[in-house]
Amino acid sequence: MFEMSEELQEFRETVRRMAEEVLLPRALDLDNRGEFPRDLLPSLASLGIIGTTADRNVGGSAMGYVAGLVAAEEISRVYPSLAFFLEGTQAPVHALEHYGNDIQRNRYLAPIIRGKQIVCLAATEPTGGSDVANLNTEALREGDTFRVRGRKVYITNGGIADLCLLLVRTGNRASMLAVEKKTPGFRIGQRESQTGFRSVPISELLFEDCRVPAANLIAREGDGHAIALSSFIVSRPTIGAIGLGIAEGAFEIALRFARERVLYGKPISRLQHIQFMLAEMETEIEKARWVVYYPGAALDRGVPPRRVGKWAARAKAVGAETALLVTQKAMQILGGQGVNPQSHLPRLLNDALELFPASGTVEVMKIIQATEILRRARS
Repeated sequence: MFEMSEELQEFRETVRRMAEEVLLPRALDLDNRGEFPRDLLPSLASLGIIGTTADRNVGGSAMGYVAGLVAAEEISRVYPSLAFFLEGTQAPVHALEHYGNDIQRNRYLAPIIRGKQIVCLAATEPTGGSDVANLNTEALREGDTFRVRGRKVYITNGGIADLCLLLVRTGNRASMLAVEKKTPGFRIGQRESQTGFRSVPISELLFEDCRVPAANLIAREGDGHAIALSSFIVSRPTIGAIGLGIAEGAFEIALRFARERVLYGKPISRLQHIQFMLAEMETEIEKARWVVYYPGAALDRGVPPRRVGKWAARAKAVGAETALLVTQKAMQILGGQGVNPQSHLPRLLNDALELFPASGTVEVMKIIQATEILRRARS
């Protein structure tokens, strides 16, 4: 399928070292307090992590989609919340780079990629999550502005974003607007209650006669659905990579515990049923790795997002399910120590659960797969 280049292997080692030395010591406390570490963004930017898929002419590192998956996987071994922030950044960065005009790219992309500003993409509404075509948030054209009314919910990065790419209804079609935080009529509502990814504010966004310059329209009126679909497709494998990293982190905790925990005079790693569980966990991780990286490699080869949709959906679903399966087995191995709220394992389990609805539910991902399977069967 693909091989990791020497450059990517070095990038993996660099990100892993940063994660273990910088992120791990702070991760548990940040998640417990629900605090986003904005001070870490320049460090991520200096490694090229925020803009792995963006071209150098807009400030990106241009390392590619696989590099972005590597970063998400390695960070998620110790601090999945930060990787989830990156996934929430990836979709709007894609939208701006591939659909924005030169003025929009120059104004917004560089500060985001340098870690100076935070962006979100707001599509989900109270009446629908995965059904992005069913929009109630409306933008009415009035001269050189759009007047926006509506409400978005469960928006990743919403509570900390300086810029919001907003999916709206313009007439009978969907469009996308770039809305800056300072725009009158735009305000951040309540922070959603979260089981996992507690460092990242998932928030309600309110638009009350918010007047957005018409120059902030991304592409053309009516292009919003296509922009959102393309952007979600390229970001879904990152959800899978987060799941893969969570599974690896849980596996490493379980393996270390099994080797150190002595029962009846010998480490429990010598017990056959523990060995079976470790073997099953590693097998699930390695199976998921191929599924998760496949769409990233395809995108790096130049395959357009519309042809990667099924693979991206599968990567997201498999990554989420693998994370939950492996963390549950890890908790079985650790026993009572596995549910200690001051340890990392319960945090990984909570983050694994949060993956299931993120960026389209696992069930919707399987519908996407099945639709493509049935389409091929008819042809």
